[in-house]
Amino acid sequence: MELDYETVRRAIKGNHNSQTKLLNHYDGYINASSTVIEVRPDSTERYCVGEVIKPDMYTHWTEFVACRTLLF
Repeated sequence: MELDYETVRRAIKGNHNSQTKLLNHYDGYINASSTVIEVRPDSTERYCVGEVIKPDMYTHWTEFVACRTLLF
C-alpha cells in the first residue's frame, strides 16, 4: 500500500483513520525495530517484539513522518 500526501497530512492533524493507515504501513519496520532478544536460562535465544518499546516506536515514528513531511 502506498501512502499519499493527503493521508499523511490528515494523520499529522489527528485523523484517527489516517493514523491507523500510517502505522499499519510502517508496522513491519516498527516490529523489526522494537524486537528484543530474550536469553533463556538454557542459553537459547528467543526473538520477540518488545511490547513496552512498541508504543514508543509508534509515537516516535509518527513524529518522524510529520517532520519529514513538513520539510518537503
